[in-house]
Formats: sequence, structure tokens, C-alpha cells
Amino acid sequence: MTTAFPLLRLPYLVLMPVLEQMEITERISLSILSKRVRKFVKLLKMKWKYVNLRLDDNRIEMKVFSDNSEELAVVKHIFNDQFNYLFYQYQGYFTGCTGSPFPVDYVLSIMDVMHCKSINQFIVAEHSELDSIPIIAKLPKIDEIVVENRWSSNVLFDKTLFQKEKRLLKVLRTVLPVSSAVTISCCFQNRNHLREILKGNFDTVILKYFNKLITLNDLWITNTKVLELHKVTLNIRDLKRYFKLWMKKLCNDRLEYLEVRIYGYPSMDLLLNGLDAVPVLIETKREFRVLGNVKRFVPEGLYEKIILEFDITRGDGRTATIRVSNYGTVCFYVWPESTNNTRNIEPNQFSIISTIYNSCVELFERLFLCVLLSCQSFFLFYSASFNWNPDCDVLFICLSFLIVLLPYCFINLLL
Repeated sequence: MTTAFPLLRLPYLVLMPVLEQMEITERISLSILSKRVRKFVKLLKMKWKYVNLRLDDNRIEMKVFSDNSEELAVVKHIFNDQFNYLFYQYQGYFTGCTGSPFPVDYVLSIMDVMHCKSINQFIVAEHSELDSIPIIAKLPKIDEIVVENRWSSNVLFDKTLFQKEKRLLKVLRTVLPVSSAVTISCCFQNRNHLREILKGNFDTVILKYFNKLITLNDLWITNTKVLELHKVTLNIRDLKRYFKLWMKKLCNDRLEYLEVRIYGYPSMDLLLNGLDAVPVLIETKREFRVLGNVKRFVPEGLYEKIILEFDITRGDGRTATIRVSNYGTVCFYVWPESTNNTRNIEPNQFSIISTIYNSCVELFERLFLCVLLSCQSFFLFYSASFNWNPDCDVLFICLSFLIVLLPYCFINLLL
């Protein structure tokens, strides 16, 4: 009977050359099984670019991408609580192993040895009845969550759809707190489930192919910086009312960009009525910045382009631009440069001069008011205390009063 070679107990100077000669899949397998080996594998500096994670029924697929277009796929099959299957795909070769369940934090172990700090995309295709919450509950920061539409409401019964939606929402409630963006391509049967996501504190929310009507209440409760609605049914009057709510500062104040792709071309008279919109020339030099980056219009078709552009300004001086394409896409940009927030702005020479000028003008205005009130008091006292000739002194008093009043009114008109 032969004895197994104690590879994991080798000293550092002996184990490191062995790890360097191993395939990448073998290194990852050992790093999952041993924390000691994981520390040594990290020293090999296998730096990869980003990680994508996909949840599809009873499979959790992990893809790691490098700078030179290499791809490593790690797929974990969850059959039950006692038996799992894990296999790797790298450079066209497949390796796998079966047995008892692997540690639930295997994703973190692989990301640790690959020096990946966050997950680029977490794709939820379909969630099975098997519990995967212990695995996804330990996921680190996720840049974007993508919910795919893998079932049709015409095929499944309402009861089955609600059960699937309930399991999906359980997964989303677990991962949404660590994510900054979410893209939804499925249709929620319960509108409250959708509104629960719309009210989240995200940077970006993208809703695609939602076959139910998007109402004004759905827009009003949003709290995201970027909201994109692709191929949705939306009443153009509700969109105009939302713009009016923005003008009155009664809706999402974090909004930087709103894009609505509706079916059909909207009526401009109906959309812009009551907004005091100012038409502007379509200039390619204008840069619309969203989330700190330049936001360029992405046409849906080959011939789509922006044909109309309007600016609207609300009471606090903040300006937004409404752009409309020939395909009916409405883009709403909020200019951050037009806010009245002066925090972290150093005063320049112009602002100091402007402050001094305004102070002098205010002081000069007060002096004129004092002179005017003094003259009025003097004339009242003069008329009450002395005997004055109405035929001669009335004209003198009126002329004196006009001499003081007219310069004051003239200066007010200039200012």
C-alpha cells in the first residue's frame, strides 16, 4: 500500500518551484483546499483583469479575463447539499472533480489568488429551487447586476411565474446592497417588486423590454443617478409631468441622466408644453458629463441621430437639456455646472471684485433711502411749524422732492 505524498506540507523554498510548474487550474484547486497554499499562490502574481459571475439554474459559472484575452471558466454545479461538481475550462481543456461540497467562499478564494478586487458583472439568468444564497451572500463589491429574461409569461402559469419571481427577488435582495448598477431585462408580475429596485440608491438602473406601462409614480420614486428605459410603454404626458416635477424640485435630485426609448415618435408640443423650453442649435462641441464621464448618444439604428435640442432652467438656476432623436428617443441631461452649490470652490479675483461692488451698491442704496426719508421728514416739519406761502413754497417743495426721488429711481433701474 502506497502513502500519499504530502505536497501541501513542503517548505516554502521547495513548494514555490512546484507551484510555478503547475497549470493554472491546478494552482486554483490547491488554493481552494489549503489556505497555506493560497498565500504562496498569491506570490506568483497571477494578475487578471476582471471577473464575471453567472447564476443559471443549478450552475454558478465564474469567468476570469486577463489583459491578453485569456479566459478561465470555473463552473460549479449544485446538485444537493451533499454532492457538488466543479470543473475548469482553460485554453480549450476541461478538468473537473466531484465529491463533497466545496467551501462556499470558493469564489473569494479564486479572486484572491487572481488579485481581483471586485466582480465586473453578476448575471442572474434563472434561479433554481436549490439554495445558493450561502454562496452569493459572501460576494464582494459588484459593478453591475444583470437580470436576464429566461422565461416567457405566455408559457408559464401565473403561479409558476410568481414563484420564480419570488426566488429571484430573494437573490437580488442579497446582492443589490453591494452593487452600484443594475440592468433588468425581465418583466415583474408584481409592480411592487420593480419599485423596490427603482427606489434603491444606485448609480445606474437600466430597464429593457418591460411590456407593462411605466407610470408617473414609477418615475417619481426613482433615486438613481442614471435611469435608462429601453423599449418601454410610457405616456408622453407622464414624462412631461416628471420634467415639471424636476423643475419644482419635487422628484429625484440625484438625477444626472434620463433616457427613454418609447414606441413611436413623441409629440413635441405635448412634451414641451409648460416647460419654458428654449431651443438651441445642435452642437457637437457640447459635452454632457454623466457620473464624471462624457456621455455620448448611442444610436439604436444605423440612421438614428439627434434632431432637436432644448434647454430648460428651474428656479435655483440649474439647467437641463432635452434631446430628441428621429427614432423617438428622449434624452434628459442635467448640467452639474449650473448648480448653486459653492462648496469647495476657491474665490477668485473676479468674485472678490463682484462682492465689493455689490456691497457698495447696497450701501449707496441705503444712503439714498436715508436722504429721501430725511427730506420727507424735513418738509413735514417745515409745513407744520412755520408759516409758509402755499403759492410759492409748494412748487419749491415738489421740485426738491423730485430732485431727490428721480436719481434714486434712475439708479435702481440701472442696477
